[in-house]
Amino acid sequence: MNLGIIYKNNKICNHRSLLKVLFNPFLRIMGIQIATLYFPYKDKLGHPVITKCEKQKLKFSFNFKLNENESIKKDRRII
Repeated sequence: MNLGIIYKNNKICNHRSLLKVLFNPFLRIMGIQIATLYFPYKDKLGHPVITKCEKQKLKFSFNFKLNENESIKKDRRII
């Protein structure tokens, strides 16, 4: 399972945590999700927040496929 901060061309493009991978599929059924704040002017991640999203059917995605110019910085953040 690929967890951590995902970089594309040395800039943050995504963040995957155990909390988000496990709970977001169930939360998205109700139209909400756990997201991580991102501050582009600092290129830093903030804290997790609950946001609205489009309602979806239950779908798990444990594997995250990396593109050619993407890399993962393994991070010990559970959240």
